[in-house]
Amino acid sequence: MAKVKVIFDRHNCIGARACAVVCPKYWGMADDKDGKANLLGSKLNEETGKYELETEASDQDLVSLRESAKACPINVIELVAF
Repeated sequence: MAKVKVIFDRHNCIGARACAVVCPKYWGMADDKDGKANLLGSKLNEETGKYELETEASDQDLVSLRESAKACPINVIELVAF
């Protein structure tokens, strides 16, 4: 298990769905009219305006999270180990 923080800049998300396709355990798509992705279980960091999720990910989940970050066409997903 690896501790990782996922940081998501939802404001700049374009709703490409790549993250949700690659890693549905952590990503979902909004049902409202903006059509952007949601980082499941995350909380908004008021200081940065970005959503954050700290988790202990299995090796398989970590690979999926990395793939979701790589798949994002505008690079609004960041992973930070801690």
